[in-house]
Amino acid sequence: MKKGKVIFIAAAAAAVIAGTGLLTAFAAGGGKQHEVSFVTRGSIAGSVKESGNIDGDEEYVYFARVSAPIETLNIKVGDTVRAGSLLLSYDTSDYERSVSEAAITREQSEEDVKGKIGKSNEYSAKYNKAISDDSTYAMLYAWQRESANSQDESQYSENWNIQCENDSLQRQIAEKNEKIAEKEKEYAELTAAEKTGDKGKSINEKIAGLEEDIAGLNRGIAGLPPTEMTPEEYARYHDTNNLLEDINRNWNQTKTEKKTYEEGILNSNQKEALEKQTELAKSREDAARVELDKASAGVRADVSGVVTECNVKKGSIVTKGTPLFKLIGSDDLKVTVMISKYDIGSIKTGQRAEIDISDKKYTGTVSRINHVATSEDSDKNKVAVDVGIDDADEDLILGIEADVTIYTDERDGAMLIPYGGFYSDDEGDYCYVIEEGVIAKKYFTAGIRTSEYVEVKDGLKEGDVVITDAVTDEQIGDKASYAVH
Repeated sequence: MKKGKVIFIAAAAAAVIAGTGLLTAFAAGGGKQHEVSFVTRGSIAGSVKESGNIDGDEEYVYFARVSAPIETLNIKVGDTVRAGSLLLSYDTSDYERSVSEAAITREQSEEDVKGKIGKSNEYSAKYNKAISDDSTYAMLYAWQRESANSQDESQYSENWNIQCENDSLQRQIAEKNEKIAEKEKEYAELTAAEKTGDKGKSINEKIAGLEEDIAGLNRGIAGLPPTEMTPEEYARYHDTNNLLEDINRNWNQTKTEKKTYEEGILNSNQKEALEKQTELAKSREDAARVELDKASAGVRADVSGVVTECNVKKGSIVTKGTPLFKLIGSDDLKVTVMISKYDIGSIKTGQRAEIDISDKKYTGTVSRINHVATSEDSDKNKVAVDVGIDDADEDLILGIEADVTIYTDERDGAMLIPYGGFYSDDEGDYCYVIEEGVIAKKYFTAGIRTSEYVEVKDGLKEGDVVITDAVTDEQIGDKASYAVH
């Protein structure tokens, strides 16, 4: 029984079956004349043909990178744009002001830090000098104190010796006065005769000697040097004390200044904090400039394509992250076709395709096979297959219908017979041939099938004569002749 439905829809053979054409000579053997074709080698391709709509392979969604008013809007839905073209520009006045303010803040911060570090360095130098002065004043004070102490000690020692000598003479005078008193008492106890006699005379002589000794001792006391300082000694002592006071005053002032300067010197942590303050101001300025650059750049098309959605208008204020518009890239167009369960098994990514749009043909490639079937109006689930258009141009319009032929199997140098000579029954695929002038039935293994040709994998050989007009099993064994068309 002849096969009634073509499984693979028409695909052109790569080579024409050799020997076709009308021959005026007939094969020997007589019998009924049949139209035949020789089994020969050529190219064949299986195919699936469906229709779908042109769409973009990738959709580009643009979001606002800054918050600003829209100054210009150069597109509307349906417009075609080229890669790099300006789609939208922003009013940058606020960002320019922010950069100016950030620059001023950064400059002030740098000046502030420069001033503080400069002052710290100045204090550091003064502090080091104060340390040196402190050490110098300490040494001078020690020297002058030692000199003053030496003067005091010398004067004290001299006064002490004078006082000791005076005290010694005073004691001697006191002792002699006591002896005089004793002698006077002794004289008073004498009788009148004794007073005029030798005894009285001897006592008086002793008293006179003691009085003479006392006079000598008083002359010694009178001859002692004074205990007060001389004018020269006092002047020297006064100068020494004045110098000590000056040294001490300056020394105390140096100590105070040293403490003040030390407190004004910045430590490493404070300097690091000031540097970070400047870095922060610089970072804020840089960030403001980055935002200004973003705003100044506006929005440009990443690819050539078609605007499919526009959500903003000129003059409106957008915030960062606001969806602006959508763009379908024209360099990555595709046609999505729905493939039935009968044909999906033969579809693979990478297979070539031919796309027919308004009598203009494009080449394509199967780029994606959806692994989730969907139901169409026929309620029969089909699988969406994306076919990328390799040579897309400006003539293509999104959404327009296109006829797509996917070449599922392709073979070069395959043995081929015309589809008109191909039959199938429960036992397999077969054809009728003319062998030795009679009709025979031959089963073979069929491969790729198109509306024009069938691939022969085995069961026939190159050059076999296949009958292409109507034949039935009842004619097997009948004599036959043929003419080749």
